[in-house]
Amino acid sequence: MTEPVRIGIIMGKIYKTANRKQLSGMLEEAFARNISANIFTIHEEYWNASSSQENLMQMIQFSGLDGVIFVPYSFAAREYSDEIERFLLENCSKPIVRIGIESRPFVPVWYHDRAEIAAITRHLIQVHSCRNLLCLTGQAQNPVSMERLAGFREALTEAGIPYQEEKNAVYGDFYIFAAQKLAQEFADSTRPLPDAVVCANDMMAVSLCDALKTHHISVPDDVRVTGYDGVMESALHLPPVTSYAPSWEQLGRNAMCQLYELMTGKAVVSSKTDTGSLLCRESCGCQGSAHPWELLDFNYPRLEENYLDSSLATKLLSCTSLESLITAMYNLNYVFFDPEYYDSERYALCLCQDWDDETRRSHGYSEKMLRMHYNSGYTIFPLSELLPPDFQQTEKPSAAFFVPVYFQERCFGYAVLQYIGIADGINPYFIRFCREISNALEFLRVRNELQSLAYHDYLSQVRDTLTGLYNLNQLPHLWKDYLTDVRERKEHCFWIALHISGLYRIAETGGAVQKDKLLVAFSEYLQNTCSYHEKCLRTGESDFIILGSEPEHSQYHHLLIQNLREHFEHFQRTQKQLVLPLQSAVLYEPEIQILTEETVTVAAAALMTRARSNKATYSEQLHYKDLKALRHQIYQNPEQEWSVSVCSHKMNISSSYFCKIYQKAFGVTCAYDIRRSRMEHGKYLLLHTSDTLQEISRKCGYDYSHFMRTFKKFFQMTPTEYRRGK
Repeated sequence: MTEPVRIGIIMGKIYKTANRKQLSGMLEEAFARNISANIFTIHEEYWNASSSQENLMQMIQFSGLDGVIFVPYSFAAREYSDEIERFLLENCSKPIVRIGIESRPFVPVWYHDRAEIAAITRHLIQVHSCRNLLCLTGQAQNPVSMERLAGFREALTEAGIPYQEEKNAVYGDFYIFAAQKLAQEFADSTRPLPDAVVCANDMMAVSLCDALKTHHISVPDDVRVTGYDGVMESALHLPPVTSYAPSWEQLGRNAMCQLYELMTGKAVVSSKTDTGSLLCRESCGCQGSAHPWELLDFNYPRLEENYLDSSLATKLLSCTSLESLITAMYNLNYVFFDPEYYDSERYALCLCQDWDDETRRSHGYSEKMLRMHYNSGYTIFPLSELLPPDFQQTEKPSAAFFVPVYFQERCFGYAVLQYIGIADGINPYFIRFCREISNALEFLRVRNELQSLAYHDYLSQVRDTLTGLYNLNQLPHLWKDYLTDVRERKEHCFWIALHISGLYRIAETGGAVQKDKLLVAFSEYLQNTCSYHEKCLRTGESDFIILGSEPEHSQYHHLLIQNLREHFEHFQRTQKQLVLPLQSAVLYEPEIQILTEETVTVAAAALMTRARSNKATYSEQLHYKDLKALRHQIYQNPEQEWSVSVCSHKMNISSSYFCKIYQKAFGVTCAYDIRRSRMEHGKYLLLHTSDTLQEISRKCGYDYSHFMRTFKKFFQMTPTEYRRGK
């Protein structure tokens, strides 16, 4: 069986009626030519695209596609659709058709909105005798705005009504704010109230009706209002808004025909042709008869009832294992399956092999994916194939919907829903279902992590989880056996308390991971050096105790301390770290002999206090307190005129000696800290003020060009990119 030609469709918000209809037209036309399709979409979109949304692009395998249709207007965030467009330009060598009117590198396809806006305008002129008309369009110079304004102007010209730009046109935003501003102008009489306002989309029309109502201007008695797009909101509004519903299906068919011509070189026409329809309603003075729900091809109230009756979220979130979650997921997929298409639709969850690892996967997918099965098993297949093995071969053309499964910045994998030979089967609740699966996977991952932490907490009652040494809670339990062993050998007891002084400085300069590495290394030296029946305990963040014994008059414990110090110092120097001192205190016989299981813990705490009170041996300790205070001032007041000479003068020491002890203390130079403090101050101003870049540069102690260069060097992005949330 020959695999049919396959195209890719990149579209957001496929649950929207207009987008579903476009998609239906594309698939209908594709299936008529034995072409299958992969549809790439997302279950949730933020205005500031997250890294998980970028995984929509990482999922696309262009090697398996013969062409692409991109629908940028279906994504809410312009920045996100622009990012997809850049990705296509850089990575896709196949033919690309772009739904839109703009002049782009891709071949554009659009519907006849100029003629359709003209039809709305003619309706107002001919049926409602309007002569003073105003068009509220989108942004100036926006191609869609200008095209729809041109249709309005043509209808006026046909009717012999003079068109004047300042009188008959208002440039808006395709959103609510321009409509609200226009209503205010009518209310303030700064703009005369026309007979009718032709809005270039339904959102502005609905918003204008609402805003006019707040100013006690009646629609349609005082002014008639129309929209464009035919969305459900216009039908549900009071009063219902007159609109024009373009043929979204025909737009999809035209896009597929254009792509087919690019792929094959053969010009074709669509298998059927639909036109849009004028929806006359009360906002223009007509009386609409159809109930809004009658206009839909889905029974949304019934779907919502079925969805709520399923208790989907509760059942998924109550699963305690991946196996039970997968079973529940397949048992509940009836909320978006259509019984009419039974045996013609398939659903699968494909997880990354490392979906629940502690190391968060935020970009891309694993090279091998897990296709999860109902019976708790899974099939491993390469990401390059994208479709699971049991989805790949179909006798009829198919439509496969791919949705990234993620939670915030954590990527789990993707869900795939395949329809075989069905062009209009996508149910709006499929996207909602994918969102619930994403939430359930994150809930399960967190539950597993908490259970793991609880187990580690249990282990920590016996052993320190980082070093593997006994913890202080175990000292009373070790005490009896330790004392018995020492007496059997006829030796003398000793305890050594060890404190790594200044450990917090490693965390400040190298982070918590560097600090933990140091503790693990010291613990290994401790256990390797203690080779004569000693018991080693970790009793605090940087505190350790050795329970040991030695023959009478032996100096073994002194040698033990000396060896540990030498090994520890050597390790730090080879790692090019700050050399932290090892402070110690020793407890001898007979104090140890009189201790009991009830008093050993108190004695150990007192010994540790003695060890911590011993002075450090490194020379820079003399100035560390002042150095730390100085560093705090640098970060608290980055705008001051800081320099090495100023800082050394404050410390009353020479510049060369100051630089030496500063770097030893903090692991970085003073000059670096000065620059870093100013850059962090710049980040704060970028996020929390509306200051210009020139003002921020000045407040950080730089001129504009110096600030831009330094900021990009520190954070690998420009100040503008940081402010926009990149």
